[in-house]
Parts: sequence; C-alpha cells; structure tokens
Amino acid sequence: MSIRKATKQDAARIAEIHQISRETAMPWLPVLHTPAEDLWFYENLVIPDQDVEVHEIDGVITGFSATGEGWLHHLYVDPAYWKKGVGALLLLSAQARNKELYLWVFQQNQNARDFYSAHGFKEVEFTDGQANEEQMADLKMHWTLSPGS
Repeated sequence: MSIRKATKQDAARIAEIHQISRETAMPWLPVLHTPAEDLWFYENLVIPDQDVEVHEIDGVITGFSATGEGWLHHLYVDPAYWKKGVGALLLLSAQARNKELYLWVFQQNQNARDFYSAHGFKEVEFTDGQANEEQMADLKMHWTLSPGS
C-alpha cells in the first residue's frame, strides 16, 4: 500500500475510477462526459496542472486526489476499496501538503459531506448549483490546519 505522484500513464485508471465512483456514489448525477472525454481531461489538464496523487495496493491504483491553489479538486476511490481507509489516506496526504483546503461537494452527497466533516472540514457556503456544470445544488467546505499541528 503506497501513495505516489501520478503520471500521465495513470490517466486511464484515474478516469475509470472517476467514472465508476461517481456512478456508484451519485446515481442521480447527470453524466455529462464520455469516458474518452474524461480520459482527455485527466491526461491533458488535471495531471499536468494539479498536484495529483494515487493510492496503490499491489501495483493497482485504488484511488486518487488532485489539489491545487488551496483546493481539493478531486478525491475518488474505486468502490471496491470503499471503507478501507484509502480516501482517508489520500485526504490526510493532501492536508499534510496544504495549510488550508476548500472543496465543492453536492448537497445530496451526504456520505461525502460526512466524510469531509469527520476530517475537519466545515460547510461554509450553500449554492443552488447554477454555477456548476451539473446544475445540482452544491456546497463549499473549508479545512484549515490547526495551530500547533
């Protein structure tokens, strides 16, 4: 079990995890992009421009996170590895590299809200979703490194 920096060669597995995780956790969410579009997005925009880490078990990528400029842009875990600590390890690694982090989560995604709250994030702004691609109500969460940590 390890965490390492992602490379472009990881893009296909990252895009696959993105897709299956969203479909499983949020079946109510509209699917706006094809798998090929997701692959292009991660390969050409996310991996080169953000701090992307992957979690591996026996050489198999089980989850990933992407941060940049104080934001946790993505954190997805293969559903086969849910509730095994993979998401927590990726989040703790992201928190260790940042003094504060913001993220957006869909209001309807209570499991994600509970997960981030358990890791010190606070809900700071609710929106009707008109500014996001899916047009679904979302909320901004914020975490700050505690003094003395």
